[in-house]
Amino acid sequence: MTALLTPLALDVSRLLWRAVRSAPGGIDRLELAMARHLLAEEPEARFVFTDGGVVRSLKPSLARRLIEGAAQRWAGHPRDTACGRVAAYLGGEEDAFPLARARLADRQVPLVDLGRSLLAGLLYRQGGLRAEEPEALQGTAYLNLSHRNLDNPKLFAALSRADGLLCYLHDDIPLRQPVMAAPGSDQRFRRMLRHLGERPVRLVTNSRASRTRILESAATHGLRFTRIDVVPPPVGDIFAERSAPQRAAQQFFLVPGLLTTRKNLGLLAEACRRMAASHGFDILLAGAPGLDAAGVLAELGDLPPGIRLLRAEGLSDHAMARLMRAARAVLAPSLEEGFDYPVHEALAVGVPVIASDIPAHREYVAGFAELLDPLDAAAWAEAMGGLLAGGARHAASLDAARRFATPAPVKLLRNLAELARMG
Repeated sequence: MTALLTPLALDVSRLLWRAVRSAPGGIDRLELAMARHLLAEEPEARFVFTDGGVVRSLKPSLARRLIEGAAQRWAGHPRDTACGRVAAYLGGEEDAFPLARARLADRQVPLVDLGRSLLAGLLYRQGGLRAEEPEALQGTAYLNLSHRNLDNPKLFAALSRADGLLCYLHDDIPLRQPVMAAPGSDQRFRRMLRHLGERPVRLVTNSRASRTRILESAATHGLRFTRIDVVPPPVGDIFAERSAPQRAAQQFFLVPGLLTTRKNLGLLAEACRRMAASHGFDILLAGAPGLDAAGVLAELGDLPPGIRLLRAEGLSDHAMARLMRAARAVLAPSLEEGFDYPVHEALAVGVPVIASDIPAHREYVAGFAELLDPLDAAAWAEAMGGLLAGGARHAASLDAARRFATPAPVKLLRNLAELARMG
């Protein structure tokens, strides 16, 4: 006789607020992947909303509409508007993507986010959330994959009803490098670690590098965690589809990811200024603005003639994958990462990657991406020039990328579910 599995209760608080965005961040991807996995494989799973420290269940119809809606919006389809812009750019249309300059919205990111949250509330919260249900977690294993609300002691009081708790910590950047995070993030992170250290919680993170740094940060605040498991996030199927490279009218490098200080975009601008005048190419910044995006873009300065810095924001996964396949390489000069989703996606697609030589990149993509000092602009200029020139260097980079393989998403998600039930 098969033993009954403990039902899982996935906290989708972050997903509910962010589902109306045109493109997801890395944390969004993990939460959505687990939500879709539970819909497909575990009909007894529950979905909860915990803002304010109050546990409320989502009605099954709302949960499915939220999860499937976000999945469709973020994946897109081969003929969506974003794919149309990519096709126009690859075909040589000069104004398919605008120049990368600061916009008014970049200086008002909190207000823009508030507007999206209000829209999400109208779409998903009206009539779809049950009243406060302290018993909603009774007999379940609770999963929080975004560490949202984990600084709230009221939530932990409610979580005492669950049979098991699993919390996924993505990195300790807010605590170790507060200037690279939103204001107040360091205080919230410190409170969260204290709450986690006082309770029996299964902790999971995305890399050995993240585990080491989280343990070090916890120790500096007098906290000791006996164990943190490592389960990398899954890479979406759209990026795992290998196909022939796309043709592009103009050579370009692609830089996916949030526009923020820790992405180290100034290094790329300086590398461009060091390159030979014969090089003509574009750099496409494909990511949402961070809180400091206006300042980051303003500090990039002028680039040499023939080199354009463009902005490709709000791309669906289909559009991003198509753009990756046409890029000369994906560039990832980050100063800090726990797990760099775009790097893994690019290598899964089979495109060359030049990335910063930092612990998270060394752990997962050494031997598949070219790793360079994130402070050495001359080395980046040489590598970029070599890939533009084609020949042996580009062929070797292409071969290395095509040898990269990502774990099966279902295996990683089942691992997380099993760890949650182990408590």
